[in-house]
Amino acid sequence: MFRHARFSGHCPIRSRICLWAVVAALALAATSATAARPHLRVALGWLPQADFAGFFAAQAGGLYDRAGLDVEIVPGNARNGAVMMLATGAYDFVNVFNSGVALDMANAHLPYVAIAAIYQKEPTAIIVHDGPGAPRSLADLRGYPIMISPEALDNYWAFLVGQFGYTSSQVRRYTGDSTLFIATPHIAQQGYLTNDVARLHAAGVPIRVFPLADAGYSSYGPIIVARRALVDRHPEIVQRFLDATLQGWCLYLHGDRAGTDRLIMAGNPDYTEQNASDAVAAMRQYQLIEGGDARTQGIGAMTAARWNAYLQQMQPTGLYPPHMDFSTLYTTRFLHHISCDSGK
Repeated sequence: MFRHARFSGHCPIRSRICLWAVVAALALAATSATAARPHLRVALGWLPQADFAGFFAAQAGGLYDRAGLDVEIVPGNARNGAVMMLATGAYDFVNVFNSGVALDMANAHLPYVAIAAIYQKEPTAIIVHDGPGAPRSLADLRGYPIMISPEALDNYWAFLVGQFGYTSSQVRRYTGDSTLFIATPHIAQQGYLTNDVARLHAAGVPIRVFPLADAGYSSYGPIIVARRALVDRHPEIVQRFLDATLQGWCLYLHGDRAGTDRLIMAGNPDYTEQNASDAVAAMRQYQLIEGGDARTQGIGAMTAARWNAYLQQMQPTGLYPPHMDFSTLYTTRFLHHISCDSGK
């Protein structure tokens, strides 16, 4: 299952920047897809699961085939997460997990560009035990021990510090294992809305869930980035790929998911139909994909206002220039108001 530490490939942001700077030259060696039926490699940040379903639905439903594309979906793992996949330059598209990773890419001058934000909200939440006297909001968690991953310190933790006055004394290390949380009533932990919440409910743990997005955290969730050379030289290929992928998301959210789930589980035998159903329920409950700007601009929508808001929230980290130019970080040229309601 997803855990926040995996979103950034088990590598602190400052280390990511150094890593990318060293290996950015490798990206220039990636070959362009020029054949009539180009072979495209899509890197996932972790094992196959419903958070990646658009790719698998497009594959299972024949959407990539109809678009004239030969698409290979490459899973990630603990040793080969999204960051390393970006750094090698061996992939045409990479699914990164939040705006922070994309901003790091731009700051390190990696030759990639964001083309769609699949989740309009960051799906990370802070989870606490429910019961008498339990915190009722993120503001109530000031001074409360919170288990977070090391990567979060230069990510959403900066937002919580600025917004609610959290301090480093509250931080407890989160490794992706909820055993300590389950056994300790007066501690909080980070969690992902599409899997951790359901997992804790299934374990019989009464919890309260505080999504960061509800408190104004501006990060997007999973974002599709493309090799800049592919965008510049073969935009028609990028367009066909993205259209098929977004239509795959519509198929998964509103059609028969069975074939897609079988494909996901073939690549991740530990994943179950119940896991997928729980994830889709969370996507709908929190309007992760079809909410926000996607309501009017179509799924995958991105705006300058959102990118700027996130950059401002991350200024306390000192990782980014105060007036960073993020105009080349993303492009909306391939987003054409694809709406699952209209089917267009």
